[in-house]
Order: sequence, then C-alpha cells, then structure tokens
Amino acid sequence: MSSNPDNGRAILPDFALDKVNDAIYLVGKDAKLAYINNKACEMLGYKYQELLSLTYADIESELKDPDVAALWWKLSMRPEGIRFTSQHKTHDGELIPVEVSSSTYEHLGQTLVLNVVRDVREIKKRTERYLQQEQQFRSLVENSPDLIARFDTQMHCQYANPPVLKLIGCSEEQARGWRLTDSIPFDEVGMRLFRLVSNTLASGEKSESELEARFGERAMVLHVRCVPEYNLLGEVVSILAVGRDISRLREVENEVRAAHQQMRLLASNQQQRTEDERKHIAREIHDELGQHLTSLRAGLSVIGMQADNPVRVNQQVDYLMTLIDSTIQVVRDVSTRLRPNMLNMGLVPALEWLRDEFVKNSRCACMLIVPEGKPVALSDQAVTAVFRVVQESLTNISRHARASKVSIIVQASRESVVIQIRDNGRGFKMQSVRRDAFGLLGIKERVDMLNGVASIVSKPGEGTLLEITLPLSA
Repeated sequence: MSSNPDNGRAILPDFALDKVNDAIYLVGKDAKLAYINNKACEMLGYKYQELLSLTYADIESELKDPDVAALWWKLSMRPEGIRFTSQHKTHDGELIPVEVSSSTYEHLGQTLVLNVVRDVREIKKRTERYLQQEQQFRSLVENSPDLIARFDTQMHCQYANPPVLKLIGCSEEQARGWRLTDSIPFDEVGMRLFRLVSNTLASGEKSESELEARFGERAMVLHVRCVPEYNLLGEVVSILAVGRDISRLREVENEVRAAHQQMRLLASNQQQRTEDERKHIAREIHDELGQHLTSLRAGLSVIGMQADNPVRVNQQVDYLMTLIDSTIQVVRDVSTRLRPNMLNMGLVPALEWLRDEFVKNSRCACMLIVPEGKPVALSDQAVTAVFRVVQESLTNISRHARASKVSIIVQASRESVVIQIRDNGRGFKMQSVRRDAFGLLGIKERVDMLNGVASIVSKPGEGTLLEITLPLSA
C-alpha cells in the first residue's frame, strides 16, 4: 500500500468522500490506515500525510489491546457491521467523542474495514444544553404554584407538574400519555380548554382565556395561556399550557366592587338624611320659633295699646314671659339636635346624657359603666363618633329590639378604648342583614375612619352585642 496521497486516494477513484461531513478511515487488519478523507484530517487536526502515517490504534487507543482489536475486527466483518461510540485522539492529544460505524470493505482482493466516523461534540453539546434546559424547566415548573402541562400534537400529555397532579388526583406515571380529549369533561369549560389548545396547535400562536372550573368541592377561576413549542425546523411539536389560579383576585375585585357600591349607597343615604334633618330643623325654626316671635311682637303691640290698664298689662307680660321660655326651649332643642352641649364636656357626660334621654323616651332600663378615676382621653372627633354610634345603637334598640335591659360599658387601656352596647332583645340572624342596612353600615364607617374596629354579634332570642374598639391615638 503506497503512502503517497495520490496513490492512497486512487484506492477509491470513484469515492466522492471529501464532500461528506463524516470522517472516513479505511483500515487494514494490521490496523494501518489505507485511506482517509479530508474530513478526518480536519476533525483530528493532522495534515494528510501525518495522519496516514499513523495506525488506527494511535487514534482509537482501545484497539491497542489485542483482544479488543480482534473482537472489533470480527464484529466489523459481519454483514451488518457494528456501530459504537468512542473517543478519538486529536493531534493535540484531546479526546473527542465520536460515533463510529464499522463494516467490511473488499478492495482488489484485500479485506479492509470501512469506518464512518461522526464528530458528536456539537451534538453532545446540544444534548447537554437540552438536558440542562429541561432540568431548568422542570426545576422551575415543579416549584411553581401555577398549573403547568405539556401536550404533544396528538393531545397526549407529556408532562404535568405537581400542582396539576394534586388537583386531578393522580401520579406522574398515570398522567403521562393520557389524552386531553379523553380526560376533559365535555362541558363548556372542557370544550373551551380544548379549543385553546387546538387554536394554538393550528395557528402556532399563543392563546389565552379565563375558565371557571370546579374540582370536587373546590371552585376555581383559572387564567389559562397556551404557548406553542418548536423544534429546530420551526415545526410545532408540543403545547405548553399554564393555568394560574386567580380566584382570590376575582374575589377581591368583587369585594372592592361591592364596597364601592356600599359607599355610594351610604353617601346617597347620608345625603338624604342630612336633607331630611335640615328640612326638620327648618320646619321647627319656621313653625315653632317663627310663631313664638310673631306672638311676642303681637303681645308687645297689645301692651302698647293697653298702657292705661295695669292689670291687663301684667297679664300680657306673664303670657309673654311664658312664651319667651318656650322660645328658649325651642332654640335649645334645635341646638341639641345639631350638636348636644354635653359633647363639649367629654365622652362620659355625653354618654350619661344619652342614657338619660333613652330611659326617658323608651322607658327601658339602661345601665352605664365607665372607668373610675382618670377620664377617658379621646379627641373631639372621636368623642363625636362614639356618641353618634351609641346614639344610633340606642335608636335601633328602641325601634327593633323590644329589649327590657340595656348596658353600656366603657373600658380603657393604655392603647385603646372599648365600648360595648348590649341588649336582651329579640336579636336577629347576622346572615339576614341587608347589604343596604345603613344604620349598621354607618356605624362601621364611622369607626373605620378612626382606624378602629366595630363588631356586631347577634342571635335570634339572645339579644345583640355591639363592640367598638378605638386606638387612644384617635
């Protein structure tokens, strides 16, 4: 066998092997290289003549073992040849991963082994990158609270993360391979999920929607997004479906919407009550105070006309004095309705006045218990709020409770003041209270504005307890 490159290449005159991407070695039984192509020189970093002067065992070090070399030769002589992975040594001494296909080759009566060698470094790198990405994917999705599943183009499940498995109650082995069309319920929710995955598969574009689903006793609102996954040829090979539980978000939105509606109703009701109060006060001023002043003026005119009759003058003066006293009382009533003077004296005197007025008007026993010694220190705004809350509570008791006993208890600590109003009336069901019950709603709003807490406990036949807690900073 000649070492001349031209003679070496002449062994395979019709072989266009320099254009293939794989390295080609023709090896004799003595392990000498009979032929190599340019790809082999490029892969191993040798010049042609340098590489041709080596033996196959210099490249494939395992063949230095005679037993291994004999077994390799024997397997290569089989009609189907042999395929295996190995490491070939480069000119720099680096071992590179390769995939080798060895088969028998007859040339001019000589038996050789044709080795087709593929450099799998890039494939190995891509495989390692893929495995690393897959590991990152699994690490991410398995620790995600979202529901994540992957489907192939035939709608078979390839992967489901732990939240999905827990929700549907099966193992990873059981979930792998189940078909979406066989597993989803054929209801509106199931068909919408099927359409989402199908649209993504058909269009190659992401699609998303909200689904209201029920799993056993658990109702959920899921935001589902389907994303296509592509191979290196740009073909859709799988669909990644991600479902996020937004049930609590929707509950909060509904709560906020209901709170806004309550605020609008409360503002509207407060405005109406203010107008009603103004109308009532205007009527009292016009009817009572105006009538009294008119009578005073008429009486003074009569006195002027009866100056020569002292007896009649005295009678008229007595009448006017009585009328003035009544007028003063009307002014006091109007002033008290607007703001009782007792509020200027602090919380305890104001509550005492409320208790006395309640007992006088309702004929119901009412006990007031307040801290002894140091007075309760609250701002004017807080005193007014507590006064109005207790006033509203006593008004509700007199109208609806049919109670015979009421207690008002004030407790003070370093941080807060607690006021309890309890009655032994007929009570009510808490769940039956209308959302537009403005009395209770107004009480809570007043307390909330002072960063306080208001709670109401009631049961039919067991009376009602209203407790408000205000920070002393109020």
